[in-house]
Amino acid sequence: MSPSQLHKWSHDFCILSTVTFPRKKLLFAGTQDSRILCIDLRTYNLIHTIRLGALDGTNTRSSVLCLTKSKNEEYLFSGGADSLVRAWSVGGNTHDYSLAVKEMVTIYSLMDIGDIFSLAYIDELDLVVFGSQNASLLYVANVFKQNNLKKDYTMLPHLRFDKFFDSKGPQQQSTQPLADSFETLPSTISSLSLHDEESACQTLQVPSSNILPFAHNGFVYSIVKLESHRDTLPIYLDLKPDVQYIISGGGDGVSKLWSLHVDPADDQSVKICLVTELDNDEPVLTQFLEFPFLYVGLTDGLLKIWDLNTNQSVSTLQSDDPSDITSLAVCQDQIFASQRKGVTKFFQDDVYHWQGHQGSILSSEIICKSCTKNPYTRLVTGGNDGSLILWNITDLINNGQEDIDPIFHSHEATAKDRHNSWTATNLDNDHMLHNLSTLIHFQTVSRKADTRHLLEGRRCATHLQQLFYKLGARNCDLIPVHNEGNPIVYSAFSGNSRNVEKRKKIVWYGHYDVVAADMDYWNTDPFKLTCENGFLKGRGVSDNKGPLLAAMYSVAELVQNGELDHDITFIIEGQEENGSAGFKEALADNRYRFGEKIDWVILSNSYWLDDNIPCLNYGLRGMVNLTVSVTSDEPNRHSGFDGGVHREPTADLISIISKLQDDGGKILIPHYDDNIKPLSEKELAQLIEIVERAQLHESVTVDSLIAKWTKPSLSVTTMKVSGPCEPTVIPQSASVDISIRLVPGQDLNVIKQSLNDYLHSCFSRLKTKNHLSIKVLNEAEPWLGNPSNSAYQIIREEIGKEWNTEPLMVREGGSIPSIRYLEKTLGAPVVQIPCGQSNDKAHLPNEQLRMKNWYKMREILTRVFNRL
Repeated sequence: MSPSQLHKWSHDFCILSTVTFPRKKLLFAGTQDSRILCIDLRTYNLIHTIRLGALDGTNTRSSVLCLTKSKNEEYLFSGGADSLVRAWSVGGNTHDYSLAVKEMVTIYSLMDIGDIFSLAYIDELDLVVFGSQNASLLYVANVFKQNNLKKDYTMLPHLRFDKFFDSKGPQQQSTQPLADSFETLPSTISSLSLHDEESACQTLQVPSSNILPFAHNGFVYSIVKLESHRDTLPIYLDLKPDVQYIISGGGDGVSKLWSLHVDPADDQSVKICLVTELDNDEPVLTQFLEFPFLYVGLTDGLLKIWDLNTNQSVSTLQSDDPSDITSLAVCQDQIFASQRKGVTKFFQDDVYHWQGHQGSILSSEIICKSCTKNPYTRLVTGGNDGSLILWNITDLINNGQEDIDPIFHSHEATAKDRHNSWTATNLDNDHMLHNLSTLIHFQTVSRKADTRHLLEGRRCATHLQQLFYKLGARNCDLIPVHNEGNPIVYSAFSGNSRNVEKRKKIVWYGHYDVVAADMDYWNTDPFKLTCENGFLKGRGVSDNKGPLLAAMYSVAELVQNGELDHDITFIIEGQEENGSAGFKEALADNRYRFGEKIDWVILSNSYWLDDNIPCLNYGLRGMVNLTVSVTSDEPNRHSGFDGGVHREPTADLISIISKLQDDGGKILIPHYDDNIKPLSEKELAQLIEIVERAQLHESVTVDSLIAKWTKPSLSVTTMKVSGPCEPTVIPQSASVDISIRLVPGQDLNVIKQSLNDYLHSCFSRLKTKNHLSIKVLNEAEPWLGNPSNSAYQIIREEIGKEWNTEPLMVREGGSIPSIRYLEKTLGAPVVQIPCGQSNDKAHLPNEQLRMKNWYKMREILTRVFNRL
């Protein structure tokens, strides 16, 4: 069912453009018959009509193709088929619902540019920029500040004859000689303005220096503004004062990012420069910007989403309606695309369509209830059937969410740009808790992510970038990864010591992505932070957003107190739960950022063994996860007809997998046990201490810890077959997933090759016509740190002071792929500091983190960073 109509207005001609003034509760609609309809959104009445051109001059009439406004809603701008841009002042009386609209400036070009398709007003520069039919970008600065404005109507395009776009051709005469045409101007001019108050309108010519010909190789259909606050700008921009940015889209299929800045030699002159291009492959008809994402409406029902922070294409969506996307409106990642047959709503990976008008929808805009205090979130659509409809889309937008997304509004009042930090007195634990709530809100699922998760991950990275700046970082960039997954957040804090050589260089590693959360098994909303009974609850509180924030606030506190001695760099990835896809390559490409020598790499991505005794981790097993498949050239078959006729993929697969271990569980892969480091007497003593001190389940013994932490393992985890999974169906293909855990001494590449050779050797002995394939899903090298180094000793002392007990020195059976990448690429030892307890339930329903642990982690790190 379509959303309900709140109101509908009918007109005799097409509605081509719309713009709303939410604070003034006004809606303006541009029509094909040279009118701008002015509607009061409180009474839904048409309270004013602006008529463009002279009543008795058909050549002065014009379709209103685009509308825009100033931020303060004092001015309305229109552009259209008359090649003019008009600027109107908008005022009125809120008590009697009257409206006063006065045309202030008419902007024209001596060049015949044809129709004006796109228009934007840059408030900071008092600048109008517009895109035209002849592929030009034109702009005029100081629109309302120029003193040399004049009423020279004779040069206006709609009064000029034999224009380029209306020419009879070089060999023909126009219907009216130019000299004669001026004789009719007095009577025509007298009727250009239909109201006495509009007679003061001034004309303003676009300087030839402000015309950028062939800005696109096609019509310039769209212009959107990129807000100039420095905490909402792409990282690759060279930020300068008084620089504003726009993105134009053209029929050539390219979106172009332009900078607009005042010429230092002439404060009346503005220069436009191309920054970057985004190739959409199809003509760009409309764009919508909700930083960091640019949504691009294309032909044939295609919608493309770009991450401006990394210059990467995030997703391409296809509407069920193959017609062109003519207008876009976006709210809380929910996309409303206007097309010939109605409105298509994209959200996550769902597509929802409803018939909106009797013809094509040509314009649209969302009015959020937060702007108007109206109980509904509304969508305005205008169509070529002459109708203008106000839809109630509250239920479509909310889906159980709050109307205002805290991602974009939580810190607007606190910092205006990326270089304004919070004061140190504000950086208390409650402040940290507030920011954790915002981080948990992001559904940053990286494995098998749908469209929403792809956007959420990048929004979270952008939020972290801004947060780092507000916490005092001197630099923060988003590093794209090769597989176009979530970007890496790189942030650097500088120590106070003037002697750079004496500063230690410390890298903190973490990740902001999470595993999926099945709502059916949670007691609370997993993506809404819940605090109860001394615990934080939500997906990611323990793994790894909570520990990450503790480290960030520790450094920020030192920076803002002027007490940070060493250089601290954060490297925060967004693909850790997806095997750190792309991290290794991105780290290698950006090694130069860290300097030549790194002293320590620190992370907190593990847990205590129980709920009482803190731990320090110095070892992890490696892993190889792979899929082994056997496939037949035959289709799925019936066991009654074909059983026993051919060798079957499932039987072949079981045969070779059974040869990986003997009956006693010994792994039979050649060279599997080579070079495994034996357990030292010191480590054995530590294991005995662990069993004695920690409150572990009775099944946990020294032998079980030896097996789990210091010995390799092989597990067959899943099995899949093709077909309907019926007992009588012989599958065409069968596969199993195998998870191998490795320990220090084992060579990852040797094990992979040996396994591959061994399975193929076993398979060849079957004399089968089926086919074997082996695919590595992800991998990680084993890691063994040095618990005797100075970093471990310092951290051990600080943990002891904070918790009044000696931490346990532990290893773990799990894997973190990035640790060995970091250790080898940065050439620095790694230290692992667990934050949470054994009952954190990371990756499980009802993930939690004890607040006491979290706060103490922050205190420990604040002292550790300067002692290292």
